[in-house]
Amino acid sequence: MRNHFIFADSTKCVGCLSCELACAASFQGITFEEAYETKLPLISRNRVIKVDGKTSPLQCMHCESPSCLAVCPHGVIEKMDDFIKIHEEACVGCGCCSLVCPYGAITMIQKDDRRIALKCNLCFKRPEGPSCIRVCTTSAISVVDYDEYTQLMAQKG
Repeated sequence: MRNHFIFADSTKCVGCLSCELACAASFQGITFEEAYETKLPLISRNRVIKVDGKTSPLQCMHCESPSCLAVCPHGVIEKMDDFIKIHEEACVGCGCCSLVCPYGAITMIQKDDRRIALKCNLCFKRPEGPSCIRVCTTSAISVVDYDEYTQLMAQKG
């Protein structure tokens, strides 16, 4: 089975940051609406970037041969069914994965008294799927596998 990842169409993205807020809210265990009013720190596992006048969320590409998995000296990164997962509870915060990610999609954060690595995990525990997709008002975000991605890129020519 090919890995799945979030595909963002930069021609549709308007840079509203709703995907960031939805991601952070879902990991905090609150609703998208509650995220606007909370005083809790909200940390997103994706971030919207702007390059050459186009915006798009930057997220883990769940690589077929992930360098983060290969380099992790503590074995806390695992290839699960069709995505790559960081076991945050076991992460020691060395930052090796963040350094080798070719997409810059792994962020190191301070959590309580230690550093940990964070990245998109496709909301694997959410039966309804990734929260970022649900809130995208322009339908710029979808989940694809590498075969679908190749087809999409071929169509763009």
